[in-house]
Amino acid sequence: MKQPSTAHANSHVTKTEVCAISGLVVCAMPNRMKEVAQRLNDMPGVEVHDKNPEGKMVVTVEEMPDERIMVDRISEISVAEGVVSSALVYTHQE
Repeated sequence: MKQPSTAHANSHVTKTEVCAISGLVVCAMPNRMKEVAQRLNDMPGVEVHDKNPEGKMVVTVEEMPDERIMVDRISEISVAEGVVSSALVYTHQE
């Protein structure tokens, strides 16, 4: 006997809105840090929180519900002109 389909059994469940935030350490060439920080701050969902003279920056990337930008934005940061390296150090969803 064929089991009844459950495809519509959960149709009353509402979509959960998920926000995500990721923290990165971004290393830029020290002589281009100011330029790189400005470029990153100009990216939607990106904020530079702190930087030091050696070129290290603490950066967050926020993704609002229904956006799918996180991986693309992190990739964009890692290849930005003046960036030497970037490392994902934290991620959280709620």
